[in-house]
Amino acid sequence: MDDILKIKKLTFGHTIDLLFEDLNLTLKYNEWYTLVGPNKVGKTTLVKIICGLIESQGDIEFNFLTLNNKNLKEIRTRLSVLFSNIDKQIIEDNVYDEIIFELKNMNLSSLEIENRIKKIAEIIDIEPIIYKDIAELNDYEKYLVVLTSALIIKPKLLIIDQTFDNLSKSERNKLYDIISKYREIHKLTILNITSNLEDSLLGDNIVVLESGKIIANDKIMNIFNNKILNEKNSKLPFVVELSEYLKLYELVDKKTEIVNLRLLSLYPLILLIFQRFLAI
Repeated sequence: MDDILKIKKLTFGHTIDLLFEDLNLTLKYNEWYTLVGPNKVGKTTLVKIICGLIESQGDIEFNFLTLNNKNLKEIRTRLSVLFSNIDKQIIEDNVYDEIIFELKNMNLSSLEIENRIKKIAEIIDIEPIIYKDIAELNDYEKYLVVLTSALIIKPKLLIIDQTFDNLSKSERNKLYDIISKYREIHKLTILNITSNLEDSLLGDNIVVLESGKIIANDKIMNIFNNKILNEKNSKLPFVVELSEYLKLYELVDKKTEIVNLRLLSLYPLILLIFQRFLAI
């Protein structure tokens, strides 16, 4: 399987107080990753470095292109990022212009732009609001517009930086369903940063960022089995304790170590207990 993103020996920060030191991370093509770690560990900073918004030392390769000034414009046509404050991401005054903003920057023809809108409308129900002003939209509709703008460029990687955390469960589920549907059709790697436990279990893999390094990057079942973190002597207790609680309430099969997501959704009170172990 091809690597969509490779980060090698990434170093960032002041010499005496480095945020990242020799950080390595690899994301595979068409995989869904959840990035977790303690507060102020640098999750958003890492996203900004991947996007080329912050310079750092080390090697970053995205979709076979080295991250540098020469390739940055091309990389941004293959990468979409949703940050936590979506209002700062909306540039235009109306929905239509906002959705096609990046397409125009890519110098696509009017015919191709209209074709992209038609195709994305088959996945996202954007037609009822496409000719509205942004000021007319409710909060959920704004998220819909931002997500549409992110997917319409046909990215290879979608990064979600705690973007949906303040939405209701039903609204988050709708947006994640859209992303999943898009991923089935177009293939897409996802890096999701979330403080919501249920949302962190949606993907294929969990990436743990701690003390300036990636200390684990593995399938969810392996992370909850503690093998990786025990080998790394992780200071993060949440995965260890969360794993035991999942097994205690039979939310993980004790033989296969696979998380039973359907059963997990039936235990909202248990989820509240788990939340304190997930220090994101």
